[in-house]
Amino acid sequence: MRIPAVLSCLALASAAVLIAAPASAGPPPPTCGSTLTVDTVLRSDLVCAGPGLTLAPGVSLDLHGHTVQGTAGGAGLTVASTGAATVKNGTLTGWDTAIRTLVIWDGPGRGPLAVDRVAFRDNGTGLDGTGDGGLGAKDVSVTRSTFTGNRVVALSAELISVTIDRTTFADNTVGYWGDTGSSATVTDARFVRNNRAFILTEASGTIEHSTFLDNPGALVSLGTVSGLTLTDSRVTGSDVAVNGTGALSRITGSTFVANTTAVEVGDFGATITSSTFRGNQTTVSLVDDLGNPTVVQGNTFRLNGDGLRLENANESVSIGGNDARQNSGWGIYAPGATDLGGNTAAHNGNQPQCVGVVCP
Repeated sequence: MRIPAVLSCLALASAAVLIAAPASAGPPPPTCGSTLTVDTVLRSDLVCAGPGLTLAPGVSLDLHGHTVQGTAGGAGLTVASTGAATVKNGTLTGWDTAIRTLVIWDGPGRGPLAVDRVAFRDNGTGLDGTGDGGLGAKDVSVTRSTFTGNRVVALSAELISVTIDRTTFADNTVGYWGDTGSSATVTDARFVRNNRAFILTEASGTIEHSTFLDNPGALVSLGTVSGLTLTDSRVTGSDVAVNGTGALSRITGSTFVANTTAVEVGDFGATITSSTFRGNQTTVSLVDDLGNPTVVQGNTFRLNGDGLRLENANESVSIGGNDARQNSGWGIYAPGATDLGGNTAAHNGNQPQCVGVVCP
């Protein structure tokens, strides 16, 4: 046979093989109740009368702008406690719990859950990071997301670390609830019109560069041995802006405007420095007989009911470098407190301008 004829036959055979080979099939699109075993991109909205989706260990889900909606409660996304996972770019609504974790006893070690650009809307609980009594808990990071209208709690945590960045909590019963052994780091967040915005129960929270607006209870500590740090943030329009009765509170560089009570200090004490109080009925209140030191230093008090009125202060309360002006009642009234010096008061409603500390 001539060489050109041989080559022609080989070419025809190859073409036949190519035509006959079946196309490789990708995974079927997720449906309600599916368990995802590979990283998945959602291609359409899902409306589920039963369970939503389950993510196997180490699997991530890109909602791709779509919505997973529950019409009969249940869990929207169930995420394995083991392996790292990401959920991003979409909406979860109508669930008893939009994202919850599931204990997996075998497989890779417990991995973190990253949530980015997800809207949690009108659920019972938005994101439950507690697992089954803490056993299924995963460390959680939430960025650029929104929690709106969740009836129980938007984000709950127990025995895990949580980071929250550039995220909004609005019109929830509770925004964030950190329970036993959890820690939260919050930056550039907004908490708006939640009944209680941020709760700590025997847990810790560090909040920076964040805004709290019209939450009846903005920051609440319960139980004992909670730790609350508030830095460079603003709290406006709360019945109680910071309830520190269950925590050692550290407040610096923050602004409190038009609250009924700005800061309640409990038995664990507080450090309140370099902050501004304007238009509050009560600025700082000592709720318990203090057994630990409290320092109120370098703050500005303007147009409040009283500038700083601490009727039950004792030597464990130290006051210095504060400036109280144009308050309707007392400038600084703290008989029994330790005077650190440097306090000033003028144009307040009551005379003398300072009691318990020396003002020039």
